[in-house]
Amino acid sequence: MHEAGYLEGRLLPNGRLVVHGPDPDPDATWQILGCPPREGCFIRAEVLGASWTTRVRTEWLEQPDRDGLVTSTRQSSAPREPLLGWILFC
Repeated sequence: MHEAGYLEGRLLPNGRLVVHGPDPDPDATWQILGCPPREGCFIRAEVLGASWTTRVRTEWLEQPDRDGLVTSTRQSSAPREPLLGWILFC
């Protein structure tokens, strides 16, 4: 799913995100960006160095026992590592 630009995961109450898929990230986190009236809350997740966003209903987010997968879309890619040895050819 990462390659397709989508990510599935569970939002835990402590700001952690449990990512489903072939490469889970134990350091994945999420935060609320804002909750405009009648639009739900905008969520940003940081997973493997990339940013992902989604929107969820405010009522669902306020439930202490919420359960279910959230699908996010990619906003930015992970930074690439510099090309080692490239300077040798210049």
